[in-house]
Amino acid sequence: MGIRYEWADDHKIILDIYLETPWTWVEYNDNLKVIMPMLRDLKYPCATTVNTSKMGSIPNDGNVLENLIGVEKNMPDNVFASAIIAAPYVISVFMNILMRVRPRAQRLALFTSTPQEAHQKIYARYRELYPDLAEKIANQ
Repeated sequence: MGIRYEWADDHKIILDIYLETPWTWVEYNDNLKVIMPMLRDLKYPCATTVNTSKMGSIPNDGNVLENLIGVEKNMPDNVFASAIIAAPYVISVFMNILMRVRPRAQRLALFTSTPQEAHQKIYARYRELYPDLAEKIANQ
C-alpha cells in the first residue's frame, strides 16, 4: 500500500494523495519531494487532498509535528487549499497545533469526511478566490 497520488480532474486543480497502511514518514517525505515541485511547476492555483481513511496508525519513524511543519514550509504558494479526509483524532490534534503556530496552515486546511465533500469544498473555494479562472474552465 503506502502512499500514492493522482489528479482528481483533467484540469489538474486537485491532487489526491492517499495514505494507506503500511507507510512511513520516509516514504511520505520522499513522495513530497516529487509532489511539491510538481505543484509549484503548474504556476496556477491548485489544491491537494490527503485521504487518511486507510492510513492506520502513525509511523514511529519520525516526529508528527515536525513532519507537518515541513510540509507547510514547503507548500508552494500556488496551493490554495489542502483538505484532510477522514482525519483520525490524533491527526486533528496535531493539525490544530500546526494551525496555531503557522497561520498559512490555517488558511489552507479543510477537514472533510469524504473525498466528494473535499472536492466540493475545494471547488467552492476555487470559484470564490479565482472566479475568472473558474469561469474559463467551466466554459471549456
